[in-house]
Amino acid sequence: MVDINSYSYERACYILLKKRKPSGRILEYKLILEPAGNYANFFLLSSDDTILYSLSSRTIDADRNIGAGGKYSLPKANKKYSLLKYDGAKSFNELSGFYPVTAKYADNMLAQYDFGGVCTYILNELENDKFYIDEKGKVIPFYIENSTVISYEQLGDYFCVKENKVESKDTARKIKKLYSSKRDKYLELAAKLEQELNTAKNYNEFLKEAELIKNNLYKVKGAGSYIFDEYTENGVSHIEYNVEHNDNLKEKSEKLFKKSARLKKSIPLIEERLQDALQLSLFSEEQIYYADTLSEEELADFEKIIDEESKSKNKKQKKEPLKPFLEYKSDDFTLYIGKNSASNHELVFKFALSDDIWFHARNIPSAHGIIRLHGTELSDDIILFAAKSVAAYSKYSDENLIDIDYTYKKYVTKPKNTPAGFVIYKRFKTITVTPFSHEELSKYGLLKEKN
Repeated sequence: MVDINSYSYERACYILLKKRKPSGRILEYKLILEPAGNYANFFLLSSDDTILYSLSSRTIDADRNIGAGGKYSLPKANKKYSLLKYDGAKSFNELSGFYPVTAKYADNMLAQYDFGGVCTYILNELENDKFYIDEKGKVIPFYIENSTVISYEQLGDYFCVKENKVESKDTARKIKKLYSSKRDKYLELAAKLEQELNTAKNYNEFLKEAELIKNNLYKVKGAGSYIFDEYTENGVSHIEYNVEHNDNLKEKSEKLFKKSARLKKSIPLIEERLQDALQLSLFSEEQIYYADTLSEEELADFEKIIDEESKSKNKKQKKEPLKPFLEYKSDDFTLYIGKNSASNHELVFKFALSDDIWFHARNIPSAHGIIRLHGTELSDDIILFAAKSVAAYSKYSDENLIDIDYTYKKYVTKPKNTPAGFVIYKRFKTITVTPFSHEELSKYGLLKEKN
């Protein structure tokens, strides 16, 4: 290992490696890590950035080719400005590498310095190993007033101490451990189903061999090598086929026909199971996200739900009282947002009407949202308002752009024997939005109450 570095402010870092072959030749490789939540991945590249291996086939950027043999490229950035390229930016929220808290402190400096001056100052601050803890315990990588200074070496200890301060953190860890295990189980199942699906999609190979044997059965007189005729759209081709002493070709052909038919029939079933497994892994990721964002009281409620799920399924469960939702009401519509898994379940399956409109972040953990219209048409402004609200209560609410799926509630279902808050949906549309800020949520009365 000769170097560790990162791609500017992108969510990716790399390790440069060198290997000496017995001949003395030096080979160079690059190991790239992309920490992107459920889409986290790593790649092994050759010296010319050709992909030799990737851990996963999933990518947060659907347009990117990450298969072996292709050239590696970074995921598309969702922010076009950075500390080195900031012309046109009006707030540090628009810069890569900043999230709402760091952007707030950087924006505060604009009262004294111009934008370029603040960028230069922060760049210089990033060169040292000091970090600054604000009054709420947030870690800032550049100097701010009324802060506690710690070094890079102290950073790990700080987070460990902070994590153990409140008893609710133990509950959060319990929740994360449980759902991390479930997520890994579903991802393992999904990987197995992907293999089964690939096998099933090759059903035609078994069909071809079955037909080949059937059409040439008259030629076989015993064990040996035969030239079989294969009939295709392009004509007849000749294939060498070996027959063993104990081969019953008629029986073998019938088995291959049956296997081909069985595999073909299994494709939609495997695809459905695969989709369910991926959705359940995303649901588990959503619970891990909630464990980090819920208040102490909500965590305690969450823990009760987990304890109930751990009991025998044959026992009759007491009905939980209706969970409150966040609510915004206007003349044209009312927006409801779930506060946790139980609240999401109550909102979508016990409160929402079939013609209400359901919202959720695409492929990332988020709250569920419901729009109920007051006799008006669904407008672009209403869709945008709901999408920005839901995006603000997603795992990546500090990002500049988030995809939000929406559809009528009647197209949202909960499969049997799945946990509260889990859904599958169809006939949806997608809108890309910038999440509401903390101030905008407060303005519309959509902030969660702090305990």
